Amino acid sequence: MLRRVAKRCTDYRHRTQSRLVAACWCGCVCTLCIAEPCWADPRSDGARAAVIEEDADVEIVVHAADPDGQDTHARTTLDSAELERAAGRDLAQTIAQVPGVRLAGGTSDASKPIIRGQHERRLLILYDGVRHESQKWGPDHATEIDPFSAGSISVVRGAAGARYGADAIGGVVLVQPPPLRVAPGIGGAARAAYVSNGRRPYLAVRLDAVPESVPGLSVRVQGNAAVSSNRRAPNYLLGNTASRTFNLGATIGYGWDGGRLRASWHRYAFHAGVFYGVRNSTPADFRAQLEESRPVTADLWSTTATIERPYQDVTHDVGLLSADLFGEWGTLKVTYAFQLNQRQEFEQVRDSVTGPQYDFTLRTHSVDAMYRHHAVYLPLGKFTGGFGVQGSVQENLYQGYSLLPNYRSFGGGLFATERLSLARFDVEVGARMDGLSRVVFMSNDDYTRHVRRGSLDAESCGETPAHARCASAYNATSISLGALAHVVPGVVDFKLDLSTANRFPNVDELYLAGSAPSFPVYALGYPDLGVETAWNASLTGSLRQDAITLEVSGFAQHINDYIYFSPDLSDSGEPRFDVTIRGTWPRFAYQPIGAVFYGLDGGLSLAPSAPVGLNIRGAAVRAMDRSTGVHLIGIPADHLDIELVGRAPTIGPFEDSEVRASADWVGRQSRAASSVDFAPPPPGYALLGLAAQTTIMVDPPVRLGVQANNLLDTSYREYTSLLRYYADTPGREFRVHVGVDF
Repeated sequence: MLRRVAKRCTDYRHRTQSRLVAACWCGCVCTLCIAEPCWADPRSDGARAAVIEEDADVEIVVHAADPDGQDTHARTTLDSAELERAAGRDLAQTIAQVPGVRLAGGTSDASKPIIRGQHERRLLILYDGVRHESQKWGPDHATEIDPFSAGSISVVRGAAGARYGADAIGGVVLVQPPPLRVAPGIGGAARAAYVSNGRRPYLAVRLDAVPESVPGLSVRVQGNAAVSSNRRAPNYLLGNTASRTFNLGATIGYGWDGGRLRASWHRYAFHAGVFYGVRNSTPADFRAQLEESRPVTADLWSTTATIERPYQDVTHDVGLLSADLFGEWGTLKVTYAFQLNQRQEFEQVRDSVTGPQYDFTLRTHSVDAMYRHHAVYLPLGKFTGGFGVQGSVQENLYQGYSLLPNYRSFGGGLFATERLSLARFDVEVGARMDGLSRVVFMSNDDYTRHVRRGSLDAESCGETPAHARCASAYNATSISLGALAHVVPGVVDFKLDLSTANRFPNVDELYLAGSAPSFPVYALGYPDLGVETAWNASLTGSLRQDAITLEVSGFAQHINDYIYFSPDLSDSGEPRFDVTIRGTWPRFAYQPIGAVFYGLDGGLSLAPSAPVGLNIRGAAVRAMDRSTGVHLIGIPADHLDIELVGRAPTIGPFEDSEVRASADWVGRQSRAASSVDFAPPPPGYALLGLAAQTTIMVDPPVRLGVQANNLLDTSYREYTSLLRYYADTPGREFRVHVGVDF
């Protein structure tokens, strides 16, 4: 009889002939019968398996090695339990519990992540190993990935361009789906939540099945939905901030002795209103509302789930085919993906006008291949690594008011990594080459506007009676050197990461001209922007013992040709405004500068298993223009979160019961000069919270949790949110969540 003892580790079982192969990934290693290199599941580096006769009477004890501790970057992984506590939240809100991660909000029920002061366009987000491709230019453009489709989410803080390519200047978010079921039968998971602010119910269900007649086949279907009414600030409603979210997905996989095939499809659908209070008739109206404590028309708004103009309607489909092959020669993973991102935005117009005023369709085909060789043991140490290739074709089609051009692009990259592991020291080197070729098709009016501004050389484009055609090409090389020192194995580690990273300018940064409901400023692109090049250094120290867990990470970045998005100032230093038939908008513009970023982030956990414990996490970021010494706007303020945890013993059917009291402190971003922004940074604030959770040991176990955020209903404005120009941040909310696996 084969038994397994494991904690927070998923096992993989595959029957082959008369033997049962039991393996773990997530960095888990079987401690029994490892006398020689074993079969490794390609889903994890360093996975090992014990091969035991099916009728053997033996116990396998599985120890979970920390994959974050083996990475030379500062990395934090959220497991299924942490993801469940965030049920119903979007991706950015889910990973905000990681030190150094903050939110950038807009004027609708959407948010984007900020890692170490770098916003989403400098972050690379991968779902199941595929680069997420969407319209990223608007602050209200939430990342179109459903957290319920994740089994774990890893956040890499800091540049990782040598491995993951362009855009990974600020960090990487790795979203991994839960492993497919392998035992014959049917199982799954269900999550439900309710949020009081917005009266938002949420329901999610996942079903997994393996037919007994075809044990190598696994099928999954999953879906979730949420509906929110208008949210409320502490002293008034936020009109037209209702939203609806609907996600659906399906996966089918087949495994055999030499590999695994998998096909999946996921759809993300988001329909949300845009806050009523962003409109202004004149610059004087805009300035006047900055002095008001509440929007002028707030008394006219009511609680409703109806979504009216202006609003956004977004869908994102991703289809994926992947093959994992493995043998004595190593492992090979090949993935093809097709993504279709469709965004429609609707202005306030006459009743006789129907349809969207902004209509975007972004299509992306991509192929990724990664080969890893088996570990090579030499007198110098153990070598692991591999190489890979990536390629993509992308096409953007746009119809509507003047804003963005159509374009077609071709991109690709080659990379290789190798790691030398010694008893107490690991060194990893990586190199990558990336290239991008892009052709932009602009209307003649937009082309003439850029030429008239002097931001576009007429000789660099070709003009026809229908449009102007502008071609560009970019290339970049990234190199990384990482080191991991086990000063006291299993207790004290130090990580050092030195690297370069690059980012190609996006089309919006080059050619954007206008505003949109989800982009409530008037923005102007800069067609002559070049490649951002970052030089990075990060040092991370960690301490892990039964009574204390500590991780502190310091970082510095030197970025050439940093593409800075900020208020456009006149010659006298005053912010500019643009008055259009749709209202008055503050003008923002892109410009290249030399920038430097540096800071500190980390977390401390005292007595993580005792009846009473304490958790602390925080971060501080500094960013400035190297030539002037002026601090950049849009950088998160210093923050510190303190959480007191009480853990109760098992009482009857109630296990793993906890009560948490928290205090979140956010300082005032006093370093950013008020003269270069439309409004001074808002005051700092402190929010109190309470939470409790327990597991009821029935069959199957049921997990319950309640949470109160901003318990005192404190009024505040978040510096990194565009909503701060117009209204307070949503106030107190109560959350209830229920989870069950079956």
